Amino acid sequence: MIDAIFVPRGAEESAVRRALARARVVARVVTTGIGPHAAARAAQSARTRPLERVLVTGLCGLLSPAFVVGDALVYRDVRRDREEPLALDAAWSDALAARLPGAQTGIRALASSRVVTSAAVKAALARRTGADAVDMESYDLADVLTRAGAKVAVIRVGSDDAAHDLPDLDRAVDGSGGLDGIALALAMLRRPRAGLRLAIDASRALRALERAIYALARPASAP
Repeated sequence: MIDAIFVPRGAEESAVRRALARARVVARVVTTGIGPHAAARAAQSARTRPLERVLVTGLCGLLSPAFVVGDALVYRDVRRDREEPLALDAAWSDALAARLPGAQTGIRALASSRVVTSAAVKAALARRTGADAVDMESYDLADVLTRAGAKVAVIRVGSDDAAHDLPDLDRAVDGSGGLDGIALALAMLRRPRAGLRLAIDASRALRALERAIYALARPASAP
């Protein structure tokens, strides 16, 4: 059903692979680095094999207070700030959403080249763009893969809400789209309350991501 799943490497990739193992499904998992450039490189490399139906997944930040951490968000479109939105394949997205009870559909997403860490900035972005969620990879993945003829759906799980600040995570992302563990630990220690909240919320979101991928991957007759 799904030709390939694109997901950032690390904890998000691990959640996807655990879900596939539980469902006893073999699927092509394409890992990306963090950020738009790493995502575009992964999509370009993956085009060496034909792809018809693609799922882009992982975690995202919430811009709208209508959604909570752990919600599975089915994107309708994704846009760069002040640009026209890039529409995802509606029929393919609806087909996947039908397998996810409780999924939030019709999500308008925003692409960012940096981690949006400030609640005030999130609120400003939501007002200016009307977006419900933000992430760093989906636009570039969908753009490259759609141009290559694939049907693309994006389902992301909210990992941080609109009301709270995050630690400054940008310094933890290196030039290759990876996470620097020492820089990440220092960012968490500089803002311990925000770091603790992030750790708790991320853990909840990763569990929700695993459940969502399991629901999408398992045979229709499985419990």
